Amino acid sequence: MKQAFNKIFEVHSYDVLNNQQLNPVKLIDYLNDTAAHHSESLGYSIETLFKKGYSWILLSWNIRINRWPRLREMIEIETWISRIKRCFAYREFLIKSNQNESIIKVSSRWIFYNINKQRPVKIPSNLSSLWLIKPVEACSLSIAHSSLLREPKYQNEEKEYVVQIQDIDILGHVHNSRYIDWIMENKPEIMKQHYTLKYLQVLYHHEIKYPGEIMVQQKIFPQQDKSKQLISDQIWDKNKQRVASEIVTQWQLFK
Repeated sequence: MKQAFNKIFEVHSYDVLNNQQLNPVKLIDYLNDTAAHHSESLGYSIETLFKKGYSWILLSWNIRINRWPRLREMIEIETWISRIKRCFAYREFLIKSNQNESIIKVSSRWIFYNINKQRPVKIPSNLSSLWLIKPVEACSLSIAHSSLLREPKYQNEEKEYVVQIQDIDILGHVHNSRYIDWIMENKPEIMKQHYTLKYLQVLYHHEIKYPGEIMVQQKIFPQQDKSKQLISDQIWDKNKQRVASEIVTQWQLFK
C-alpha cells in the first residue's frame, strides 16, 4: 500500500485558454478526477459511496501556481491524505512536469457526509484505515488572510448568473469547479490578457442548487506593486440570500 497516488494527464486543446495555458477550471477538474481515482483504487469509488448513502463534500482549495501547464504537455498529479480529523480529510496534491519540475501545489479539505441524514458523520475506520497518512502539507500559504483585503478602497463590480442544469453534480448541488468558472468569467479583460493567476484560495460555505440565480461580487484591491493584483470574490446565492463561497486570487503581470 502506497502513501500517495499518481495520475498522468495530457493537456488537450479543449483544456486550455487562448494563451495555450491550462484553464484554471480544468485544473480543478484534474484534481477532482485524481482524488476520485485514488478513492476508486482503494475500493471506494464515488458511485460505491453514493450507493451506501455517503459522499465527500469539498470545503476548500488552497492552490499555489509556479507556472501553468501548456498545451500538449504531459503532467503528473500526485495526491495523498495528510491528516484525518473526525469527519474531515485533508488531501494534498503536487503537480509535476515530465522533467520532474514542481509546478503547482495544492491543499484541500473535505468532509464526509451522510446523504440520508443530510449531515456530516465521522469517517468510518474501514475507510480511513486504507490510507497511509503522509503528514506533509503541500500548500500552507493563505492569501485569504492578507491585510490588503481589509483596505477600504477597492474597485467593485457585480455580475449575475443563472444556474444551469449542467452545473449540477451527483448530489444535486452546483459542482465545485463551476464556482471557479464564474469568477474567471467575471475578471476584467486586462487581467485575462496581461496577467497570470499565481494563487487561488476557495472556501465553500453553502451549496447552491438548481434552479437558482447567483451574484458574483468582485473587489479588486490596488497594490503598490502594479505588477500584482489581489482580487476577492463572493458568490451570493440570491435564492437563499447568503454567501455560498469566498474566493481570493493573486495575479502577476506577464514578464
